[in-house]
Amino acid sequence: MMHKEMQEQEEVHLKTFEELIPRHRIRPTALLPFWNIAGLALGVGTALLGSKAAMACTVAVESVISEHYNDQIRQLMASDDPDKYAELLQVSRNVLFTQTIS
Repeated sequence: MMHKEMQEQEEVHLKTFEELIPRHRIRPTALLPFWNIAGLALGVGTALLGSKAAMACTVAVESVISEHYNDQIRQLMASDDPDKYAELLQVSRNVLFTQTIS
């Protein structure tokens, strides 16, 4: 996958979560500014090391994120009302699917 495609994909994911957070009245973490800076630094740092390093970093990060999303999906499915979370589950599955094919 090309860098431009990866960026476009991540922008879609970001927009989706930015819409879901207020809709479901979820308070964003206070660490969000830190994570934004850390993510940018990680992306720039690995990009400076070359395309292979950037892709290796992306694969590693997506692996951890996939594991995290799968844990969340399992918790939501085990809840009293999994249908209540259908939209969140679909978004998580879409993100996981996109990561799998990239």
